[in-house]
Amino acid sequence: MVKKNSRTTSKKTAKITKKQTGLRSWVTVPGVREASTLNDVKNAVLFVSLLINLAVFIGWLILRLTTQYDLQVYNFLFVR
Repeated sequence: MVKKNSRTTSKKTAKITKKQTGLRSWVTVPGVREASTLNDVKNAVLFVSLLINLAVFIGWLILRLTTQYDLQVYNFLFVR
């Protein structure tokens, strides 16, 4: 029995693209985004955490730079 090789040879052609100049050569095209609830939840938690940390930092910075609010903060936190 003789095996026939029926492979077809195809010539692979390389795409020739124009060389981009200017701003387009630096900016990449974003990929297709898929909806993901897990990523949305992660981003929301990180954003809220960032806002809380920023508020605490600004409050701490205000208390370090001035003594004007010390009594008000003490009353708010420790006096009922």
